[in-house]
Amino acid sequence: MAVEPNNPQLQKQMRQIKAKRENQRRVENATKTATSAATENAPIRSLDPSVIKEVQDLQIQYRSTVKEFHEVQGKIRRAQLEKRTSELTKTQLEELPEGSYSKLYRPVGKMFMLASKPDVMTHLDETIEKEGKNETSLSSKIEYLEKRMKSQQQNIQELTKSAAE
Repeated sequence: MAVEPNNPQLQKQMRQIKAKRENQRRVENATKTATSAATENAPIRSLDPSVIKEVQDLQIQYRSTVKEFHEVQGKIRRAQLEKRTSELTKTQLEELPEGSYSKLYRPVGKMFMLASKPDVMTHLDETIEKEGKNETSLSSKIEYLEKRMKSQQQNIQELTKSAAE
């Protein structure tokens, strides 16, 4: 099988793979930092298996929280993009003269439906409002997840510090 080094699709997939690997490496480094910070200056002793299991469980919880944090960040970006797109479309439609005979379409699922200007404007207003509320609720979830990650890091550090003493 011949490899196509200049194939744009393959190059795009390679960039995505490298980005995912880099992201995974960052998560692992953050977890290692959280656990090694406490034990750096402490003498190394054999840890109790129950403590090791508890630290591993905390690390798994921390990784899942980090993953959820990144997913929520993506959802916020999508909500912001949708809101900005709707605002821009509304601005452009407001510039149309009142008596114009332009055909307007509004999205309905994966298709578009012929609609009047007031109907399209109402739909855009609803979208802007919905995405604004969505962004607000996701922002509060981000704050919660940040606190949770910080708490999990502290728990890991305290557990490893107390086990090393």
